[in-house]
Formats: sequence, structure tokens, C-alpha cells
Amino acid sequence: MKQHPNLPQPKNLLFATQENRWPTTFTAVVSAILLAFLAGCASIDASKPEIDSRFENANFKPLVGSDAQPAPADWWVGFSSNQLNTLMQKAQADNLNLAATAARLRAAQASLDAAQASFFPTLNFNAGRQENTVKGVSIQGQATNNRGLFTSGSFSASYEIDLWSRVRNTAQTAELQLQATRFELDAAKISLAGELATTWTQWVAADQTVALLEKELESFQTNLKLVELRFRQGSAVASDVLQQRQLVESAQGNLALANSNREVLLNSLSILVGQAPNSLDLTREQLPTLPPIPATGIPAELLNRRPDVQQAWALVLSTDRSVAAAIANRFPQLSLRASFSDQTRSSDLLFDNWVRNLSVNIVAPLFDGGARSAEVNRQRALLDQAVAQYQAAALSALVDVDNALVQETRQREAVRSFQQQLELAELSLKRLFAGYRNGSVDYLAILDAQQSTSQLRRNLVNAQQQWVGFRIALYRALSGNIPQQSTAAEPS
Repeated sequence: MKQHPNLPQPKNLLFATQENRWPTTFTAVVSAILLAFLAGCASIDASKPEIDSRFENANFKPLVGSDAQPAPADWWVGFSSNQLNTLMQKAQADNLNLAATAARLRAAQASLDAAQASFFPTLNFNAGRQENTVKGVSIQGQATNNRGLFTSGSFSASYEIDLWSRVRNTAQTAELQLQATRFELDAAKISLAGELATTWTQWVAADQTVALLEKELESFQTNLKLVELRFRQGSAVASDVLQQRQLVESAQGNLALANSNREVLLNSLSILVGQAPNSLDLTREQLPTLPPIPATGIPAELLNRRPDVQQAWALVLSTDRSVAAAIANRFPQLSLRASFSDQTRSSDLLFDNWVRNLSVNIVAPLFDGGARSAEVNRQRALLDQAVAQYQAAALSALVDVDNALVQETRQREAVRSFQQQLELAELSLKRLFAGYRNGSVDYLAILDAQQSTSQLRRNLVNAQQQWVGFRIALYRALSGNIPQQSTAAEPS
């Protein structure tokens, strides 16, 4: 198996290197039986992925203070919004994508139950009544037809002796796939929480932008009255009035677009909570104040906690067992069969004179055109694929945390810069208007100041929303399992 030298390497795959040849000695047979027994007794734990030692001492940048506390599982509660908490409960209970993943979990459980059924014998019963006609010749030499109704019944049982652990490895494959689907459901819940919180903050920012533009439109209309008054007094020119009117129309256009964006985001929230459009009625809120940055822990702890990494590792182990099952399928299969049957004219006498049949059957593949060898090669290729996907998931998990830390740190600096710019712009606009009333300031300076101040206000709202969004991304990157919600679609 080709592996990248700088990535975490799985070292304990149990069956992928099993010998690809028939055992020819008694020792090999005994060893195979012991292997099957030990494999059956072993506990499969896919929740602890193998972590490369190089990651254990790695650090995230920027470093978080030593007094930082780990992020809680229900991190959104720290935003102190009852509205968000209510939406989160609805989403975890009614989101349709989450319900689909829960249905896949039930299907995986059924597949495991079916695979484990192979550990037990199969028992069948067959019964029926039929009319038999026996042609013969009498003593006098005449042809005769003897007709009669016969009742028949039979029991049959069969059981495969799992010499090479083919059945057990197949069952363990299903068990690990079930674990992988459980991790997939956990990862889906985390993704849903992050997507819902991000969309909600975008809606809050859009709603604040609408309120901001409404206030600005009112202010621009007031300023238009001032410019028109000065024009009538002969202190302003017609172009000043026209430019201020254009600014009012621009504000109305921006307000229409902001309302559209807010409605679209509201519909996005409706989808996430599993409701029809226009069914949510949200009240105006402010963007949340962020708590301190949570502790990130060490990379090994993160990888052991992330359900998407655990899912990828479970799929590695599952594919490894599939390789073993494919190899075992090339060996002879030994099965026991037993049957009890009888046929009589009277149903009351059924099984009084039954026939018993016991047999031991061995089926050894001699020639299949290379089909079984091709299946082994296919499963080994799938194992290589699963290992690469696990390594990619592990690296992506580390990068997610580091990116979120860097982005939040820089975004915090950007928010502070926009705040200072806006304070200066509003102070400048106030003084420019005072000068304009006194006739010492040209109107173009007023127009430019109004436009730049309006843009800075919107930039600040967007920057604050992105800051919260980067914190949500950090929480999402650090999350393990979130608290259980009552989901009707999820199996108990």
C-alpha cells in the first residue's frame, strides 16, 4: 500500500496483509481457526483514530491563552439569543437533510443485523399435499392406475463453519460501516448547527442593514430639504439639488436590495429548520457579543474528537475487513447440512417414518476466470482510497482550526479599524454640515462625506457579521458531539 511519508499512517490494519494463498498444512488450518476466534472476541473501536506522532506536539497559530476554556458542546448558547436557541432546537428536530442521514443510520443498522444473522444456522420447513398416480399391471395382466393423496413435510438446516473468518469479517465490515454512519450523523449535526448560526447572523446583519438604510434615507431626505431651501434662497445651485436627489434615489435602491437579501436569508433559515417559506417571524436583534476565544487543545485531542475524522477512520477499518473477507472468499467453504423429511397418505402419520440426512459439504473454488483475485485487488484499492481520505480529513481538521483562529484575529482588527473610521467620518460630516450652513463649505464635500459615511456604516455591519462568522467556524472546527435533540427520524 503506497502511503505519503508526511501523513498519519494507519499501523494496525488487521487483515489487509493476510496471505493470498491456500493453507496447505494442519498448522495453517488451526491458525486460521484461532484467528477467526480471536477476531470474533476483539472489540472494534473506531472512535480513536491513529494519530501520527508529528501532530501531537504541533501548535495552532495564533496561540490561545493558557487560561482559555474549552468550547461547550452547545456553543451557540453563549451568544445569549433565545431566538437562535429556538431555531437551533427546531433545526435539530426537523431538518430534512438530518432526517435523511438518520434514515441511512437505520439502514446501516439493518445491514448489520442481516450480516450478523450469518452467525446462526438457517432452518426451513416445507410442507405440501400432492396427488400421485402409479401405473401398473394386475395379476390378470390388466393395466391399473393407483391414485392417492400424499402429505409431505421436511425440515432442513444449514450452517457455514467460518474457518477463514469470511462471515465474521463481513459482519465486522457492516458494524464499522454502522459506526461510520453514526459519526456521519454527528458531523451532520455539527455542520447544521454551524450553518444555521452563520445564516442567522447573516440575517441579523441584513436586518440591521435595512434599519440603517431606512435611517439614512430619512436623513438624506432631510438634507434634501435643506439643499432645496438654500437653492430657493439663492445660496445653492441646481446641481446641488439634483445630486442630493440622486443620493436619495440611491439610498432607496440600496434599501430595496437589502430587503430582498433579508427575505432570501429568512427563507434559507426556513429550509434549515424544515419549514415552508414565509413561516418564520423573527424579531430584530443585534449581532451577538463574542465570549473569549475557546481553548483549542492539542491536535491529537482535536482529531480524536472530530466526528468526520472518526468517520473516515471507521471507513478505513471497514474497508480493511472487506479486504480480509475477499481474501477468505478464495479459500474452501465448509458447511453442515441436516434434513428430516417424510411422505405419507395420512397427515396423522407424518414424521412417523421420517428420513434423516446429515452431510458435510466443502466447496473449493478451482477456476473462476480471476474474478475472486480481481475482487481482492479492488478491495485493496478501496482501502488505499479510504486511507488517503482519512489522511485528508485529519489534515483538513487541523487546517480548519488554524484558519478560523487566523481569520478571527485579523477580522477583529478590521472591525476596530472600521469603527475608528466611522467615528472620524461622522465627526467630519457633522462639521462639514456646520460649514455648509455658514456657506464656507462646498456641497460636493458634503455629498462625498454622506456617501463614504453610509458605506462605512454598512462595511462595519458586514465586518462584525464576518467576525462572528469566523468564531462560528472555530466552534464548528473544534466541535465533538453536540447535545442530543429530540429527532423523530433518528433511531433510538
